[in-house]
Amino acid sequence: MKTPSTAATATFGLEPAGYRKLLDQFTQARRILVYSGAGLSADSGLPTYRGAGRHLWTGDTVRRVATLEGYARDPAFAVEWYIEQGGWLHAARPHEGHRALQALDAFWQVTHVTQNVDVLLEAAGCAKVLHLHGRYDELRCLNCDWHGRAARPEDLRPPCPNCGGQRRPSIVWLGEMPDAALVAQAEADAAAAELVLVIGTPAEMYPGAAIVETAHRAGAGICVINPEWCENLHYAHWQLFGTAHAVLPGLARDALARRQAEGRAVPWYWRWLAEWVR
Repeated sequence: MKTPSTAATATFGLEPAGYRKLLDQFTQARRILVYSGAGLSADSGLPTYRGAGRHLWTGDTVRRVATLEGYARDPAFAVEWYIEQGGWLHAARPHEGHRALQALDAFWQVTHVTQNVDVLLEAAGCAKVLHLHGRYDELRCLNCDWHGRAARPEDLRPPCPNCGGQRRPSIVWLGEMPDAALVAQAEADAAAAELVLVIGTPAEMYPGAAIVETAHRAGAGICVINPEWCENLHYAHWQLFGTAHAVLPGLARDALARRQAEGRAVPWYWRWLAEWVR
């Protein structure tokens, strides 16, 4: 396994020359694609899908709550499980990494393609977010075409107002595919991006992983931000070893500094960000 550099002058495992090239890519880019996974939300206190500590899928839980058959077999268990998880999601707040991503909107056209079902990117003010796996605060019916929004996790309990059927979270379960129109939009934005930030995910799951590959084939620079080496993203131009909370504020500060060096106008809140993340 590849490990980050221990050189004193390295930046999150990336040597200074490589980091300067990354900042050069920021200055050359007009469009950025951010592809994020559970690692982005972990610093807001949300569990990841696997791994040590509290995480979402334990034992046969995934079959009981994230398959159509399991949910229909014991909806009472599944509904209460989702309400409990929804409580965590509802209480979570964006961290400095989310806010640093939002600040990129001042200079770049940014599309966020996320595997996460939380809405922390929206809460941070990010303008364009595509949820590959759906959102926890959106509901639909098992029996009809009804869709609705959940103001609170407990809104999953009542029956469908249209047909009286069982409500379910409007998220992608095992055996289901993301919305085709949404994937097509993500693919188009990936093909047009000059820089891709892959944050908190090894991007191994398809069709999501194909979106990053589309950007790579189109010539975009690929930067991975993750505490561990992502073997699946061996073609990446840069891998910064650290959490989103640790890496993104500094990366945003340095991208801002490069813009300032070019003599480009900087909004007041970007100047504030540069001081705040020091």
